[in-house]
Amino acid sequence: MYHESLPYRRVSPKLIVLRQIYNALSFGIPIIAVIIGFSILHANTEFFTRFTLATLLYLVPVALLITGVVFVFIIPRQVKALGYLENRDDLLLRRGILFRHQVAVPYGRIQYVDIRQGPLQRAYGLTQIVITTAGGGTAATFEGLPLEEAERLRDDLTQRGYQRLAELGAS
Repeated sequence: MYHESLPYRRVSPKLIVLRQIYNALSFGIPIIAVIIGFSILHANTEFFTRFTLATLLYLVPVALLITGVVFVFIIPRQVKALGYLENRDDLLLRRGILFRHQVAVPYGRIQYVDIRQGPLQRAYGLTQIVITTAGGGTAATFEGLPLEEAERLRDDLTQRGYQRLAELGAS
């Protein structure tokens, strides 16, 4: 069940800017490439003398542009929906606006916690945390935490995992 009333901790608002940069790169580069390609075709062939086909082909960059603009408005809401909560027995991670997703990672199943940073993430002081659990699978990936908070969370999760393992061994 997705609980709105729980005191989830939020990720850094810098993640909005970082995702907007990724959005601009993801949609801007293909738009420019398609426009350049169409311009070359248009200049070198009679392909574009047929109005309807030319018009349809120019709709491709327009559709990409519209999709990119829609994401400009969605990204801040997506980031505000991200949160995490350290419970007594597990870590809860949530995301999603329309399609909500919540993951509970039991401390006793955590094998290791990995902190990752790409060049843009490093420039903004943000990280991505990957939690791997027993059974060989990645239980959760979570982004947008400042490096200091990610390191604290990694150390805390590791310590709690060791405590749970010791409790199971003592039983």
